[in-house]
Amino acid sequence: MATYGYIRVSTEEQVLGLEAQEHAIREKYPDAILESDHGVSGTDPNRPALTRILAALKPGDTVAVVRRDRLARDPFLAMLFDRDIKKRGARFDSLTEGVSDDNDPSSVLLRRITDAVAEHALSLTRARTKAALQAKKARGELIGSVPYGFRLVEGKRLEPNQAEQRVIAAATTMRAAGLTLRAIAAKLGAQGHRNRNGQVFGAQTIANMLKVALVAA
Repeated sequence: MATYGYIRVSTEEQVLGLEAQEHAIREKYPDAILESDHGVSGTDPNRPALTRILAALKPGDTVAVVRRDRLARDPFLAMLFDRDIKKRGARFDSLTEGVSDDNDPSSVLLRRITDAVAEHALSLTRARTKAALQAKKARGELIGSVPYGFRLVEGKRLEPNQAEQRVIAAATTMRAAGLTLRAIAAKLGAQGHRNRNGQVFGAQTIANMLKVALVAA
């Protein structure tokens, strides 16, 4: 019988949460087979990692998560995943909540309440984020991250970042010469260029750079 640890984070800022979830699962299930969905919302039914787990499940296996909101932040979606796990003869273990996967009325009710609370928390977060963005917009402040190639001045105005603009210009020249996005990323990395986090550029970042170049042209 195998144990599968399912880990999910929805944003880049939560990347460290992957390690925390892995640690918690490993504490109880040292030999767990870990699968992670990175950048996937709790309301999104498309879960490549979870789909792999469900396809591999056999009777007697266990699917472990740190909290039920890692499985889903939508009660209906959580119920569907519960059914898929049980249909395969496996059990579900939510480590920090102690929510049973039994089918007795009290256990079912507790799962539904837990799922509803997770959905409510997500709704509150979205409402607060929307209010904060509206307040920033009313103050004339930038909404969203500062695009590569620019810097924020006085909290409001974008100005070209000359060092980053030179990297964009180099990427634009390479693209005009017929290089692929991956080839451009590799060449910039070989030249010692890094993104703001000190990491080698990825193909998507190069694509975003070229869009900035087109807008600025």
